Amino acid sequence: MEVLKDYSWLRGVNHYICDEATTRQQLSYGKRVNLNSIRIWLVAEEWAEDPKGFCDELRNYIRICYDCGYTVMPILLNGNRFKTEYVEEENMKFLDEYVTYVVNEIKDEEGLLMWDIMNEPSYNPWLLEKGISEEEVKYRTERIWSFVRHYCNLVKTLDPKTATTVGHTRGYEIEYTADDVDVFSFHDYSSTKAKCMKNYATADALSKKYGKPVIQTETGCLARCNPYDMALEVCNHFNMGWMLFELMIHDRCDTEHGIFYPDGTVRDPATIAAMFGCYRNRGDSIIVPLPNREGAANNCINAIKKALSEYTEDCFDYRRSNVDELLNVCEKAANLLECCDMIPMAYPPTAKINRYRAMENPPLDEIRVLAFELAKTLKELCQIL
Repeated sequence: MEVLKDYSWLRGVNHYICDEATTRQQLSYGKRVNLNSIRIWLVAEEWAEDPKGFCDELRNYIRICYDCGYTVMPILLNGNRFKTEYVEEENMKFLDEYVTYVVNEIKDEEGLLMWDIMNEPSYNPWLLEKGISEEEVKYRTERIWSFVRHYCNLVKTLDPKTATTVGHTRGYEIEYTADDVDVFSFHDYSSTKAKCMKNYATADALSKKYGKPVIQTETGCLARCNPYDMALEVCNHFNMGWMLFELMIHDRCDTEHGIFYPDGTVRDPATIAAMFGCYRNRGDSIIVPLPNREGAANNCINAIKKALSEYTEDCFDYRRSNVDELLNVCEKAANLLECCDMIPMAYPPTAKINRYRAMENPPLDEIRVLAFELAKTLKELCQIL
């Protein structure tokens, strides 16, 4: 795709190459929320094992994505996995060959959005090594940026038409390659909204300074105090195109990243709402729900108490709780707590109830404990005596 003046329409995610059936299924989830672009990592060492097969797979993936309504941004190099020997000129011949081969093979694909020359050049083990002198830090910093500029220029020589960018770790680093790319891009994993706004403001100012469009190509991490809905709200504030990390909840990053589970369900509906420009109220106008306004909490507590009762008037007629009845009253209590945002939703009680219902012989004693805890929580939070 040729260089555009504006990329505010960009609604993307980071993804990975997989088989066609899986790719189409996963991308169908993204279309529910109007996603339109994909960013993927390429690995030079994998290319070296089978150059033709590597590019055939990449080309096929891009065509599948395009058929599903997505453009693709391949990442040629990766600072996170940077090898020290790559900065030596004699070893750059391998990367030159790799980049040249891939760009020449893929550059005419209709679904190609732009080339991300390098992911997070500043966040690499060689540059971040501890215990090195200030002089060595300066040398390595200069060498890294010289390295990145070399590949920016090489790609542009090979493919003058397609837009280029560098996925910088932070907004201010955009300036290091400002003259060498067509589009600015940066990442944000800020732990507070104020820091997030500052990072975006820096990128936005550099965009205006150099007269080049800017996009955000990685954001969202549960383990870094960086919620997706906060990041998307800031993106919207700056009218900036974005790419979340990442589409799927899977593999190594499953506990800290990802929007969709393999079955198409989501971890956090607030993320989905934010994709449509709807954000959680965090201001002074919040109206706290009253779960017991119509007596529902009292009714749930009484129903659980009745379902937990295992004694009759006849001491010889002892009957254990009915599992189905218990699960039904548990669900009512759980729905009340969940819809009123009264409990943590990382593992909602309705998920536990569904798990028990799917069992052939659900553990009655565990369900009784769940029922008791739900009733206790309702009683405390609703201040019922």
